[in-house]
Amino acid sequence: MSEGLITGATGGDSQHSVPVSMRQESVRVPFKFHGEGGEYFRIWIVNIVLTILTLGIYSAWATVRTKRYFYGNTELDGDRFDYLGDPIAILKGRMLAIGLLVLYQVLVSFGPPALGGLVGLLFVAALPWIIYRALRFNAQMSSWRGVRFGFDGDWGGAAKAYLLWPLFGVVTLGFGLPYAWYKQNQYLLSNYRFGGSNSTSTTEPADFYLLALAVFGFTLVGGILLVLLTSLLGITGFGANEDFGFGAMGAFAALLVGAAYFVFYIMIFAVYQAMYFQTVYNNIEIADNYVGTSVAVTGLGKIVVSNTVLVLVTLGFYYPFAQVRMTQYLQDNLWVDAVDLDSFVAKSGDESNPLGEEIGEAFDLGIGI
Repeated sequence: MSEGLITGATGGDSQHSVPVSMRQESVRVPFKFHGEGGEYFRIWIVNIVLTILTLGIYSAWATVRTKRYFYGNTELDGDRFDYLGDPIAILKGRMLAIGLLVLYQVLVSFGPPALGGLVGLLFVAALPWIIYRALRFNAQMSSWRGVRFGFDGDWGGAAKAYLLWPLFGVVTLGFGLPYAWYKQNQYLLSNYRFGGSNSTSTTEPADFYLLALAVFGFTLVGGILLVLLTSLLGITGFGANEDFGFGAMGAFAALLVGAAYFVFYIMIFAVYQAMYFQTVYNNIEIADNYVGTSVAVTGLGKIVVSNTVLVLVTLGFYYPFAQVRMTQYLQDNLWVDAVDLDSFVAKSGDESNPLGEEIGEAFDLGIGI
């Protein structure tokens, strides 16, 4: 579960490979999000101001405040989630992570080329450790009804999922990348747990190939249509009567084409996100309880496009409203087909430290589902 818990999924009916008729009788329990844009804006702006005034030290508290706001406003079956991270512990991990990042940059920038290459190899070797520690910390700091989530993955599994399988995708000229996505998804969901109950994924490699095919098809068709639109508007704009206003028509045509390309590129992201959520979240099972979603490409696309425009127009000040709006939309379309949500038993385990997560953040790694 990433920063927004399970804050996404998409498209229509559930894709679970387990037939509905074979499941135990269940009740659909929807997620609810109670956050408001104005409320979160006040938290967001204070976080930014205090982080700047403290030269970044407050960023650990800002992280905790943000996560606690989104977790605390996420409700399932009448109870809300909790984020249990300690800002002091996160600050220590973050300071060490930044120190390592600075050391890495110094060695690469001022050391001999051989040393820079060696440091790069060491970082690549450490990457799986960073990933699985970050996943473990994020999971253990999340709880619902007093029961913590957990992540039982290890370095070996992370190395296969995030190094070997992506390498396979590269050497196969991209044809193996959907399979690499499948293996990463299996690594994540086979190791997540809630209390003593492990999650599983019923996805198949074909699901991720269909995802890639859908994104490729949208990009290809959309690209062809945009080329045709550009040609048409080019003829219209530059073929206009000079007395009517050659410059105005040309500028209008250019503006229209630019807007079309802007929306097109954003929609590529929206299509991928929608299909990814559809593939992943409609195939999650925990102790006979199934996650489901109805997020659609069109709905998600409208949110992404409008949020992007408003953030740009307001010079970034709409960003907290955009976060709340996106979370609201995703959770309005997310549910659990629950057999018994009260049957989970907490599983004791070693507490994780935030070092892995903060190193991942320092190196700008996107980690999680």
